[in-house]
Amino acid sequence: MTRKVPDTFHGGNSAWHFAVVAGMIAGCAHAPLPSTYGGPQPLPEAIAAYYAYPNHTPAATIQLIRTRRRIREHLVRFPLVMPDADPTEPIVEVEWFESRAPGRRAAVLFNPILGGDYPLERNVCLYLAERGVHVALLHRKTLKLSPEHDVARLERLLRQGLIRIRQVVDWMAAQERVDAERMGSFGISMGGIASVMAAAVEPRLRAHVVALAGGGIPDILLTSRDRLLTGPRARYLAHHQMDLPTLERLLREHVDTDPVRLAPYADAGEILMFIALADGTIGRANALRLWRALGRPRVVFLPLGHYTAYLTLPYLKCTGLRFLRERLVAD
Repeated sequence: MTRKVPDTFHGGNSAWHFAVVAGMIAGCAHAPLPSTYGGPQPLPEAIAAYYAYPNHTPAATIQLIRTRRRIREHLVRFPLVMPDADPTEPIVEVEWFESRAPGRRAAVLFNPILGGDYPLERNVCLYLAERGVHVALLHRKTLKLSPEHDVARLERLLRQGLIRIRQVVDWMAAQERVDAERMGSFGISMGGIASVMAAAVEPRLRAHVVALAGGGIPDILLTSRDRLLTGPRARYLAHHQMDLPTLERLLREHVDTDPVRLAPYADAGEILMFIALADGTIGRANALRLWRALGRPRVVFLPLGHYTAYLTLPYLKCTGLRFLRERLVAD
């Protein structure tokens, strides 16, 4: 979900790093979308209504942060509009990596890992923008079980997060240099989970790169071996004097905004997944459960864990860009 990544992940040209990454990639397995896939199910009206929100025109503030040879970077802020309650995070904040390539360009919404300062995500965003794709890096607060709140609040945060994604898509589509017919998403870990759910409810996003994701959310929270999830889980149980079966029951009762539940409404033909087979954070079983629920979209299986998979960043970037170009017909 979030952790300091290895220094080699951020760059470097050492022969050792190249050899390690090449060896990892050589161990990858690929699976295409099955020819028997019949397409997504229609999104039920009740689910569409649950993630709907009032029509609005975001009054955004846009601050230029940096100008590079091929990119302009901005910080964009605008109010989040919720249909039935005040949001816990009322301001949407996005880093906008605007490609300086001429004409209207494809655009990608980048859903980040859970928490952190986004060094991993900026690396990918810069890579895409330097190659002619606008990228919106969505900021998100940490999402976890908190002893001071009940389980129902988790569903509120998840729903709010999905509506936030849709309103960033509104903003992207309104930009003069964005081709609104060529928009997609890219997500890693919790961001990959968010991209799957966006694929189900936001039809304007037409291609999705989903890395190191899984589902359902209750299963991840209950079975993860990552201390960043086991710690909050243990504190929540102790604070509420609750056993694990009771927490499981409450999570399954209250969490509706879940990638496995929404997966049948996403088009598997528009999704590329990366699954780490030794993933102790998401869990291999949970990653495969989501892949199957989606209809077995195109997938790359990595013989790595959740964090060691970061070493394959160069491969993930170029393969993800190739897929986005294929689906969004970018030049």
